[in-house]
Amino acid sequence: MNPANPATELPLTHCRIIDLSDERGLMAGHLLAQIGANVVQIEPPEGSPARVAAPTSPDGASLVWEAYAAGKRGVALALDTAEGRADLLKLVKSADVLIDSAQPGAMAALGLGHDDLKAINPGIIHASITAFGSDGPKADYAATDLIVWVSSGAVWPHRGQDGVPLKISADQAFRQAAIDAAGAILIALQARGETDAGQHIDISAQASCMLCTLSSHLAMAVGHEDFNALGGVQSSKLLDLSGSGARTRKTKWQLKDGLLEMHIGMGTAAGRFSNALFKWIDEVSECPPEYLAWDWVDVPRMLLDGELSADDLNGARTFVATVLERFTKAEMVDVAREYGLLLAPVMIVPDLLASPQLAARGFYAPLGDAVEVLPAPFAAGCFPLQAPLRPAPRIDEHRQEVFDQWLGQRQEPRQ
Repeated sequence: MNPANPATELPLTHCRIIDLSDERGLMAGHLLAQIGANVVQIEPPEGSPARVAAPTSPDGASLVWEAYAAGKRGVALALDTAEGRADLLKLVKSADVLIDSAQPGAMAALGLGHDDLKAINPGIIHASITAFGSDGPKADYAATDLIVWVSSGAVWPHRGQDGVPLKISADQAFRQAAIDAAGAILIALQARGETDAGQHIDISAQASCMLCTLSSHLAMAVGHEDFNALGGVQSSKLLDLSGSGARTRKTKWQLKDGLLEMHIGMGTAAGRFSNALFKWIDEVSECPPEYLAWDWVDVPRMLLDGELSADDLNGARTFVATVLERFTKAEMVDVAREYGLLLAPVMIVPDLLASPQLAARGFYAPLGDAVEVLPAPFAAGCFPLQAPLRPAPRIDEHRQEVFDQWLGQRQEPRQ
């Protein structure tokens, strides 16, 4: 790979990447293609299993495949045959990076392990994306996205009112691992520019999920019913000072058109925002005088001293809920800006597609039929970073093109 000229080329213009991953690793190559990498998606002759991964469009196309294979070219190789492996190794000779998401040991069993790749191309950067890493007692465990999230500990802080952990709505564990793989590949490419040495990048999705939710783990005690922010002060009135009020964890509020994320905070850090909230409420509704009289900065002391009870706070929250349900997300954003409130609308896909902020920044790129647009420019800089996205490839669509460009060999599609 040659360094890119910032004036004329994208950062990875000269980088050749072989992507053997399925739906667990597709995003890594997709991200790198966006900054100019020449990414070739290798799949079996019958097609990648990612082509049927949920969710799907109304006509049955996998949105996972259409989104995360976008920007790549496609070549079909039967790696369970000697001919298919030979063709792959020809491409490896002129590649900079190879990405796979196979089970540990599966690539080596085919004669395509890191040592095999390095013997052919000492400068190859090989990124493996697995559930628990390439070695260790759990390396061979079968793992769904949910299993990885649970094993990382990231699900435990996200519990409902009944204390049961909540499943994340869309599979994200392996996508987080793929994002980490893309970042690690960039670092490895930089290192190779200084040492000429390739390396094996061993990505554990479990570790990726642990690290990306580290702040949640560290803050887990705050809001736990046994947490006491006053340290050595003993009291039977255990307070939840996470911002939601005494022990309720009420953070989601119903609006006219969706949900609002907001804490009715108390104490030195957050109380002043609640004071501002009730000031606004008094201007748009008839606010009970006792709520206006409270100084939310002082509410923790008032609770400890018995001046207020949990029932008092529940009454205030119930009243706030009746006010908020009259307003929309957009209206509450305007209120937050005017009154300095800490809140955020819970955005759903139509909200994001209609966002004037994202539109002004050119966040969405047109793509094709199954996926009309994609969030494309994941990075920005002082020179162009965005390659035009091509739609996800059809099976074996670019065989001749790739072999001709990479090896100077013309090949006919496999039958």
